[in-house]
Amino acid sequence: MYRFSFFVLQLLILIIILTFIFTNPFVISLDVGNFKYSFSSNLFAVFFISFIFIAYLLFYLYFRSRLSLGKFLLQNKYKKIEKGYLSFVDAMIAIANKDNKTALKSHKKMNTYLKDDPSLSLLLKSEVLKIEKKFPELNDVYEDMIKSKKTETLGYRGLMEQNLKNQDYHHAFLYGEKLFSLNPNIEKLYETLVYIAAKTKNWNQIISLSDKAYSNKIINKSDLNENKSIGFYEIAKIQLDSDINKSLKNIIKAIELKRNFPPYLKLHLQITAIKKDNKNLIKLIKKYWNLNPGFLLRSIITKILIKYNLSDTKLINDIIKNNANLEESKKLLIFFAIKNSKWDIARKNIIGMIGSNPSKEICYFMSDIELGENNDKQKSDSWLMRAENANEESSWICKISNQSQEEWTSLSNSGNYNSLVWTSPKMLRQNIK
Repeated sequence: MYRFSFFVLQLLILIIILTFIFTNPFVISLDVGNFKYSFSSNLFAVFFISFIFIAYLLFYLYFRSRLSLGKFLLQNKYKKIEKGYLSFVDAMIAIANKDNKTALKSHKKMNTYLKDDPSLSLLLKSEVLKIEKKFPELNDVYEDMIKSKKTETLGYRGLMEQNLKNQDYHHAFLYGEKLFSLNPNIEKLYETLVYIAAKTKNWNQIISLSDKAYSNKIINKSDLNENKSIGFYEIAKIQLDSDINKSLKNIIKAIELKRNFPPYLKLHLQITAIKKDNKNLIKLIKKYWNLNPGFLLRSIITKILIKYNLSDTKLINDIIKNNANLEESKKLLIFFAIKNSKWDIARKNIIGMIGSNPSKEICYFMSDIELGENNDKQKSDSWLMRAENANEESSWICKISNQSQEEWTSLSNSGNYNSLVWTSPKMLRQNIK
């Protein structure tokens, strides 16, 4: 409404001016050199109005034709883009069907229509090269990808995966780390980098990556503590021969993050024993046994007490005094009673633990007792035979490869990171099912 009113006002002003000029004509004179030109103001007004009209008409025709041409060019461009994308889709379908010939044909056609967008061409080319297993050429494509903001994450991911396949963990980690800085939320990227860092024994990187992953809400607090504790544990192991005090600080950090984990407790006790601090060693053994009496810790404590000549039965009774009625405490006492030839203590504590289906360990205990106390080899051998038919004992088993091993390691013998669980093969098979 405002624009229409303004247009009407302008038109009225123009009509008034023209009316005034035509009703009040005057002569306009111009001196050009030695010549003098005179003409009526009405003629000038007609000329001026004609000029304005022709100029408007020319501008109108110019812009109208230009817009039509622009529209035509734009439509033609969109048609080319549409054909390019259709060719891309055809190529991807061909790749899925492993029809390399059609994929290459569609790839060439796409390039003719999408010359200004090399990102799709690189993506398609990488997929074709994967199928054809042309890995050197594929690496070149990935190198081209990282030069563009659109495709750099795809390029770094491809280079990381290629180096992983070649077991070049150093370069795989470098590319993966760059990818993590660009987009830490890529699925399984954090787990892959942790695995690579473990393979290359880059434990500080595991700690750093875990902190970054937690701050980006990729992992929860439990996973953060789990992976950082492994980092501190492995660093403590490395420092054991070079700086025992730093080693002690790092294993304490690991235990704070994952309490009562037997492998960590074992290293802590070993460090304390190496420092020849027997008083503190016995104090720690009592503390850990009170907190978590179990087979693994019993095995660890047994080896340490034997190695450092701390196997006195009185000391064992002192260690287990707060939980003497527990089966694991009794087994600890029985083992050292047998070792010290205290047969009455051994037999007294093993009563009630035999049952109808005793474990291998109980059978071995009874074999030692019969042979040591009564020198009865026949009974001893019968217990050994019974042990052979007893249920399988628990051990560290990789939940991925199902391989067992005696000691816990952050990388299993089959090469899997943090995959070991303390269980029996039978229980693991049931859990997998």
